[in-house]
Amino acid sequence: MSLPESQLLPVYHAGLNDLQKQLLDDTPYAHFLGLAISRSDEGSVCYQLHFREQHIGNPLLRTFHGGILASFGEIVAALHVLESVDLEQEPSCSSMTFDYLRPAFAGTIRAVPRIVREGKRFIVVSVGIFLNETSVSIGRFIYTR
Repeated sequence: MSLPESQLLPVYHAGLNDLQKQLLDDTPYAHFLGLAISRSDEGSVCYQLHFREQHIGNPLLRTFHGGILASFGEIVAALHVLESVDLEQEPSCSSMTFDYLRPAFAGTIRAVPRIVREGKRFIVVSVGIFLNETSVSIGRFIYTR
């Protein structure tokens, strides 16, 4: 299924490697989300998602839809694996668990990924999603090598 061009946004990917850029180019949903990626002068990567009307989960409270949060987390986890682990191709997510801790109200959310375990066959990544300094959800993703 392809998304209408009017719903696609450019993905800002400053300082990404070729595999990360390829992953984003191969994921039209990343363009729908409007994922923004930047790198600080110190080299750390910042993943952000700005609220759009297409992201609404609860129109009365103006919160992000849970699927938007989980998708954002999964894309960030894959990008982090491609940056942190020496792979020759895009990783394949074999399992994911996503916990919703509190509502993610309209605003800009950011994701903070970290490698929990890097083994011979599996890579486990945790992604915390924050609104301001408040944790709104956390995901754990298992990738096969």
